[in-house]
Amino acid sequence: MKTRRSTILVGVLAAGLALTQQACTPASQPVAAPSAAAPSDSAPAPAPSSPSPSASSSVKSTRDAGSAGGGSKAGRSAILAGKRQVVIKPNPSFESIVAVDAKGRLSLIDGEAEHALFVFIPVGGKYQIKTAKATNGGEPDCMGIRTNGTASLTVVATACDASRGGQLFTITEQKKKDSEGDPTYAISNEGAFLQERRSGLIAEELGDSPLTTTFSFVDNGPSTLPILD
Repeated sequence: MKTRRSTILVGVLAAGLALTQQACTPASQPVAAPSAAAPSDSAPAPAPSSPSPSASSSVKSTRDAGSAGGGSKAGRSAILAGKRQVVIKPNPSFESIVAVDAKGRLSLIDGEAEHALFVFIPVGGKYQIKTAKATNGGEPDCMGIRTNGTASLTVVATACDASRGGQLFTITEQKKKDSEGDPTYAISNEGAFLQERRSGLIAEELGDSPLTTTFSFVDNGPSTLPILD
């Protein structure tokens, strides 16, 4: 009996000693998890998207770059030689720019648009107005006059054909400058002038009425369209 009690006592003392040592051992410190917001050094940064031209971004960026509106004689010559792509800005409107809308009509918009840059291609003293980049057909479109019965003439994007009179526009520099001091232009086709009306951008013969809408050309860099002989 003494032997059994001694064994039990020794076991109890050993267990107590183990518990005492465990209680005295400091708890291990928690490790902070890596921040989910911290990107890996090897992960590439996402490429910024290229926004479509808009009235505020395109006009402001080119004016800051010192090429606004093709104000110099050399700048105007390069624009009208088809070497530069431009935003067409109506006057006296401040926010709007000319663009091809979702229905294929040349319109005035206040936001962004896929086809809001144009290139003037000289053709026998007149000009084709081409989109600065290809459309769904893989080629740039040209602006052309469309008749609408008794309604006003409109301008639409269509396949380019320099033999069609409706695609050949006259561009006439005006005496009055825009609010930035750059040249303004009248754009017409066979006597019908592009004008801003409540119904949108139309082409109309003025008769005895004054010209109320002119346009500024805001340089947006070299044209990327191929030069055709």
